[in-house]
Amino acid sequence: MRQRIPKRYTVLIACTGRAPITLTVQPLLVLALAAIAASVPITWVGKVVYSYAHKNTVLTETNDELTEQAQDILQQVEVLETKIDDLQERAGISGQSSNQSNPASSDRSSTKMQPIARSQGGISPPADAETLLAAAQSQLPSLFQDLQLDVQPALEKTLDREQARPQGIPVKVRGTEISSEFGLRPNPFGRGYEMHAGLDFTAAYGSPVYGTAPGIVVKAGWSAGGYGNQVIVEHGYGYRTLYAHMSALKTTVGKKVDRDTILGYLGNTGRSSGPHLHYSVYHNDKAVDPKYYLE
Repeated sequence: MRQRIPKRYTVLIACTGRAPITLTVQPLLVLALAAIAASVPITWVGKVVYSYAHKNTVLTETNDELTEQAQDILQQVEVLETKIDDLQERAGISGQSSNQSNPASSDRSSTKMQPIARSQGGISPPADAETLLAAAQSQLPSLFQDLQLDVQPALEKTLDREQARPQGIPVKVRGTEISSEFGLRPNPFGRGYEMHAGLDFTAAYGSPVYGTAPGIVVKAGWSAGGYGNQVIVEHGYGYRTLYAHMSALKTTVGKKVDRDTILGYLGNTGRSSGPHLHYSVYHNDKAVDPKYYLE
């Protein structure tokens, strides 16, 4: 026969000299309250565990992102160091001279990051994100100091020197040819040989003659030495160029000119056997072969 759970219990509490106390208890209600009371700690513990697990996952993901960012920064720092070294080499700055003139360079050279090598064994704990970021941040100030105090001024000077170097052909019209090279050549007006201190360009009479580097015109006019109408431009850093035998001039002494500024027009003045431009390049007051300055 199936047992039935009583709907309620009556409990009598007897006290000496007093009326008994009657308590009525419903079993189902007590069981429900007990179940609720038991479930509350379990739910709370579950929520706490989930919260800690979620926070740990977020922290792990954040740490991974920071580590990846730190590694990217370190790689960029290495690229920047390489570029600085290339700029120093281009500017003619040796490691020793730059370190003596700039203490920051000396500090950087002593703490300079070594290239990342492939692992070949051993047991080493992985570096955390904070360590990687600190390593990158410690390199940046000295790198920027090197750029501002050492490399940039030297590079600007190098660029100015490169800008002052003559470059290009002074006569650009189609059909221009070199009719006489630099060096010894037969005398076009007699016997023997003579030293030809430049290149001769033949082209159509009146073709524009262009400057080959920025500078200041120091001579513009007739030459008593056989060059006829000539222009001499001082470019700085020991460079000077001469343009001779022109039919007419389009510049004056003291004028600043740029590369490709028209200085005059091809002609046949002075000691000349036909229409052409005589072009000379001087470096430190010595005539050099212009063919090395045409490109």
